[in-house]
Amino acid sequence: MDLLKLVSLNLILLLFATQLTAQSRATKKADAAFETGEYFNAAEMYEKLYDKATAKDEKSQISFKLGECSRKINDPKGAKKWYKKAISNKSTNPEAILYYADALKSLEEYDEAKNQYQAYKALVPDDERGINGLESVKLILEWKADPTRHVVGEVKDLSSKVSDYGPTFGNGQSDLFFTSTRQSTNGTDVNKVNGENFADIFFAQLDRKGKWSVPVPVEGGVNSNFDEGAACVLGGGTIMYFTRCKQDKGATGCQIFRSRFSGDKWGDAELVKLFADSSVTVGDPYVSADELTIYFVSDYAGKDGKASRGGKDIWKAERSSTSSKWNAPVNMGGKINTKGDEMFPFVRPNGEFYFASNGHAGMGGLDMFVAKPNGTSWDVQNLKYPLNSPFDDFGIVFFENKTEGFFSSSRSKGDRIYSFEVPSMIFTLKGFAQDSKTEEKLPEVEVVLEGDDGSQLETTSGTDGSFRFNLKPAVDYAVIGSKKQYLKSKVNVSTKGEKESKTFEVILDLAPIISSIELPNIEYDFGKAILREESKVSLDDLVQTLEINSNITIELQSNTDFRGSDPANQDLSQRRAQAVVDYLIEKGIKADRLTAVGYGEKNPKKVDDKMAKKFDFLKTGDILNEEFINKLATEEQKETTHQLNRRTEFKVLRDDYGMKTVPFGE
Repeated sequence: MDLLKLVSLNLILLLFATQLTAQSRATKKADAAFETGEYFNAAEMYEKLYDKATAKDEKSQISFKLGECSRKINDPKGAKKWYKKAISNKSTNPEAILYYADALKSLEEYDEAKNQYQAYKALVPDDERGINGLESVKLILEWKADPTRHVVGEVKDLSSKVSDYGPTFGNGQSDLFFTSTRQSTNGTDVNKVNGENFADIFFAQLDRKGKWSVPVPVEGGVNSNFDEGAACVLGGGTIMYFTRCKQDKGATGCQIFRSRFSGDKWGDAELVKLFADSSVTVGDPYVSADELTIYFVSDYAGKDGKASRGGKDIWKAERSSTSSKWNAPVNMGGKINTKGDEMFPFVRPNGEFYFASNGHAGMGGLDMFVAKPNGTSWDVQNLKYPLNSPFDDFGIVFFENKTEGFFSSSRSKGDRIYSFEVPSMIFTLKGFAQDSKTEEKLPEVEVVLEGDDGSQLETTSGTDGSFRFNLKPAVDYAVIGSKKQYLKSKVNVSTKGEKESKTFEVILDLAPIISSIELPNIEYDFGKAILREESKVSLDDLVQTLEINSNITIELQSNTDFRGSDPANQDLSQRRAQAVVDYLIEKGIKADRLTAVGYGEKNPKKVDDKMAKKFDFLKTGDILNEEFINKLATEEQKETTHQLNRRTEFKVLRDDYGMKTVPFGE
């Protein structure tokens, strides 16, 4: 080899070695930024490294890290892109599939998300994250098809073009503190975690017209050149616990501080020491009104590495007095905490514990959950749609003793503050009382409304037979109408399970005592006296009539058409009437209130107004006897009248059953 070729080869090798050294330095720098939580900066460096990488293994590792950066800064589109590349580059990390599925779910690509969760479950069958992911895809569609009654809206008076989140009330419900990365913050440097300004705590007030004032950063010792946020204000707006996250020489760590309001500004921030190891990151405080209990978030792993269940967990610490040190924090346990992140705790006066999580089955990103006390454990429930969305939903707070308040969500181009409320449901019952035979409206009917909550209301129908009641939610009601010379009538309505305001419309059909009352749809097989199942629905209505009219005795009348012999029809009708009586006795009606009479073909039907309206070949007053039927024009008309004659009726014999009577003169 000549000298020129040797020199050229050495130069090429030197250049290649130099490039490898530079690549290695760039990788270490990107990795260092990633490890310290500077995901925005790390992503910029990893993208340059990915463009230069040639080996699939190297591309796989870098694309997974880029997916992690996107996931950590809440960018599901970026996460989808890079986890997909990691998978296509044969990543050996199964979490690439899991997080790819999570990103697809956040982007509402549910079919493909389901496929990826199934793929992850096949690789890691016992991981609750894959199991919950599959369950959540199914639940999302159910929740969106059947949303809760919450009305949600962005609080635009508080919104900026960047992040606004973490609302908490101050002195009353018209004072609101929250976190924002808007331009007026103290620090001028860009946060290397998310690429935005460092966050500060802001304050706004609600005026009498319901408009929020322009938010301003709180003055005093709370805000600094670093991140402040996730605050809890108590003591009538005079005490604040808040999170401060410092970035110092490449390291990021968060601590909880306490400040007291004095005069016109907040005092110097005092560190709240919760763990003996001061390097442990803590944040998102919620403190009880007496300052003796604190809930907070930490990824503290402990000496054995098992203190945290994975990701960020919610912890609880207590103390005996406000001057005492905090006892050793306790992890909130497996019902609350998962392998994912649990954050933003909030406790209502009734003991309900609210938090955000991406580890429980949810709609995507962080979902909000409520944990209700159940003995020594918790029942955890997703707050569902529309409080939750495919994006991050977190940081809920309630007005005192109300089902309304505020929360944070990234559902609209970044974190924003949203209000929520549950509108009051209005239930109304409108009804008419009418004569069951003539359908004429009945005035002066006494109408009683009885609820299974013990409530009872009374009214009287108007001249047009109308009446009206206001109903309560989640109550079963009985509406009972009574009038002299009529049988009482009862209708049941219920507001249980109703999710929207509703007007119930009912008709109370009161049957006149003086006439026979036909029982519709009482049917038997041909030539038999055994009741068919469909007949029992009508008879159950008769049971109710007899129960609410406990003072009457009745005669059950069975009638046949004139076809067949008189003796056979008489015997058949008697057996059919007795079958009805036997059924009523089985249902608890006393036998001495019932009389069975078979009339055979002796009582042909007399056409009333209702029948005449229904059948145009009949007129009011017609008697459907053999002579009349034989003169009808068609076989269809004849069969119709035969069917009208085959009927079961009852008439009232007495209306003083069970009443004590006094002989005349005593």
